[in-house]
Amino acid sequence: MPSGKSGVAWFLQAVTGAVLALAVSAHIVRVHLLGSAHGIPTYEEVLAALKNPLVMLGELVLAFSATYHALYGLHMVLVESKLLSEEKSRKVLTALGIALATWIVAFNVLVLLK
Repeated sequence: MPSGKSGVAWFLQAVTGAVLALAVSAHIVRVHLLGSAHGIPTYEEVLAALKNPLVMLGELVLAFSATYHALYGLHMVLVESKLLSEEKSRKVLTALGIALATWIVAFNVLVLLK
């Protein structure tokens, strides 16, 4: 029987999967179907777009969703295949998640300051 924490983690896995599916769909429509008529955006155009708070928020949601989804998926594989105990897997992947989250925030701050 899954614990309350596992139930929440599984729910977040499903939500982040849906967020990623929507983001990929939006990317395909916006960049490859609608945007291809205007050519490939320049570096300056991409930086200008990222300075829009809604675009930056979307990028952060996408980055954190991808990170959580990947790390929790890896956690499930490691535990179910008995490569690591649940406790050890959580500790290792939580540390990795904190490092990745720190990098994501730092990168986005640098983009905003450019």
